[in-house]
Amino acid sequence: MSARANITIAHAHTRFWIGQRSALQILLFIFTFLLYLATLTSVHTFDALSYVTSVERKPWTEVFHPHHLAYGPLGAVALHLGRLLGYTGGAALPMQLLNAFAGSLGVALFLGLVRRVTGRADVALAAALLLGGAYAYWYYAVEIEVYTVAALFLILCLDLLVQPGRWTTRRVLALAGAQAGAILFHQTNVLLCAPIAIYALADLRGGVALTPQPPLPLRRERGSRDSDVPSPPPRSVLRPWLRRWALYALALALAVAVPYAIVGVAISGFRSWAAFASWLTEYARTGWWGGPITAQKWAGLGAGLSETLAQPGGALLWLLLAGLLVLHLRWLAAAPRVLVGALAAWLLVYGVFFLWWEPDNIEFWIASLPPALLLVALALRGERRWGPGLWLALTVAVTAIGVNYDSIARRGDAATDLQRTIARALVTRSQPADLLLVPDGLLELYLPYYERHDNFLSLNQALFDAGDGWERACAAVRARIDTTLHAGANVLIADEVLRPPALLLQRHHLEQAQVTACFASYGAALQFVALPPKIPAYWRLSVGQQLAAAQGWRFDRFAEGWQAAHVSEEQIRQGWHFVPGSDPSLTSPLFNIDAGGYQAIEMYLANGTKSHDAQLFFAGPDGAISEEHSVRWDLKPGSDFELYRVELVGRPGWQGRITQLRFDPVGVGDGGEMIVVSIRLIPK
Repeated sequence: MSARANITIAHAHTRFWIGQRSALQILLFIFTFLLYLATLTSVHTFDALSYVTSVERKPWTEVFHPHHLAYGPLGAVALHLGRLLGYTGGAALPMQLLNAFAGSLGVALFLGLVRRVTGRADVALAAALLLGGAYAYWYYAVEIEVYTVAALFLILCLDLLVQPGRWTTRRVLALAGAQAGAILFHQTNVLLCAPIAIYALADLRGGVALTPQPPLPLRRERGSRDSDVPSPPPRSVLRPWLRRWALYALALALAVAVPYAIVGVAISGFRSWAAFASWLTEYARTGWWGGPITAQKWAGLGAGLSETLAQPGGALLWLLLAGLLVLHLRWLAAAPRVLVGALAAWLLVYGVFFLWWEPDNIEFWIASLPPALLLVALALRGERRWGPGLWLALTVAVTAIGVNYDSIARRGDAATDLQRTIARALVTRSQPADLLLVPDGLLELYLPYYERHDNFLSLNQALFDAGDGWERACAAVRARIDTTLHAGANVLIADEVLRPPALLLQRHHLEQAQVTACFASYGAALQFVALPPKIPAYWRLSVGQQLAAAQGWRFDRFAEGWQAAHVSEEQIRQGWHFVPGSDPSLTSPLFNIDAGGYQAIEMYLANGTKSHDAQLFFAGPDGAISEEHSVRWDLKPGSDFELYRVELVGRPGWQGRITQLRFDPVGVGDGGEMIVVSIRLIPK
């Protein structure tokens, strides 16, 4: 046979082999993509709804989150592309499709790199199925979160690290670009610099095999040298090495810093380093994460790692994989030390950081799945093809897929979403103007996103806005309550607002006594709200229409929706104490009554001034206050309480619908104190 014929046959075999490799990756991509599409969640996390509402409601200049800078704009692009294709829905579906695509692509790329590193298609398939079927990776591939896209960039980084051959300028620039992408989708991926540094040092020493060779016997003759330990680099390699890795560092810094500078300075308009740094480190300064590594955090680490692989049963599956790793440890020891060291450094650096940050949160452990599973694959490469160890690994992968399919399908079922049930129940028992005080949780986003109810406040948000200062937060909450009541609307307060869970108290360094004191004045006026079973308890403050049409207003603990103007030294304690100034007034909440059903108004008060010219105004449907629609009478000076009854029948303007009252106790105060105990409309 001629040499040309041999070359032709060799090329044909190569094309067939490459075609097989590509076909397996394509098939795995299609499988995982269809699996993810079948389980797209309809129940979203707090962060997911934050991204969606930002993309849907905010201008593009306001969708940049400082800790995941690129995800908001990517969501806006996904929604825009959907619009171009005729899609008319919200941002959730395009962003989920984007995540599902990124997740499937990451699994296919991981299959290719594991096969290249181990030389085994069966090992690569098991590792890739373990990645794609892991609960955390899968769930965030069907959710609206940053972690799957960030993981795709991390897999690209890992693929560049394990490629055979020398480091070139093109390769270090590609690595810098891939890591910059990971950082722009999640800041913590700057930690990847640790395993990259190990490869950089190996490059300095030169001649390191970056992919493992076929398994060899582990016996060594005395005096033999480890093939992975190169001789010290000659001086001639130092200068090009410095150029390569300085170029990597510069490219990484620019690829991250330039987008942040553009967003911070050109788009957000920060004009000082303090303002920019405050925006950049917003989450780190909340005090919600981090802190001492306690026994509770170690327990959280165990729970987080377990649920990262499977929910439930992840711990058992991890133990089976660990057992396989231990049984094949000699093959892991035969792998290149630079590769094993880099993977170990990856796991160590990410593990320590997230143990300190928030160990029970599975989303943070997604970044550790590729290196962990690659270590398992390196060990399994010593197993005979389709041997028992491979079948056990595949069994673990298939079991995880089966368990997680059920868990993800149930978690994503809107019909069983408790938060959505709570939001719907609250909205059906309230009006759009009513204020809903909710605990820290998804209701902050469920109410506006699903129910279009925007008048709400959580203790978490109030504390965040107040810089975690409880006195300011309490004052802000009370101001929102008083404003709502003055507008004639109701306030619904969650029992968990009045008695926050221990985690919320701990997070904000609060005591229950502080919260109780903040809401104490409303206690007697709270009415229990009847809600369906299994929904947390809520209470209602209803003082507008209800009090106007019935028992009236009694100022024992709070103003019950009334507001004062041009007064000082206000206190409400067994009556509304104040010192009137010039043209003082007390204005009622809005209500709506028929004037024909009421004949008089009674006021119980003490006039500590020498003035006596009281006046009551009553507004019609237009809300206008005028002299023509008012009544005057004289008050008795002195500190004694008097009950004043003012007849309203026949007065000008007292007809039709009445929507508000304004009581001017005196024309001008003289420094004396007035105390108004109660105001009540007298029905006929």
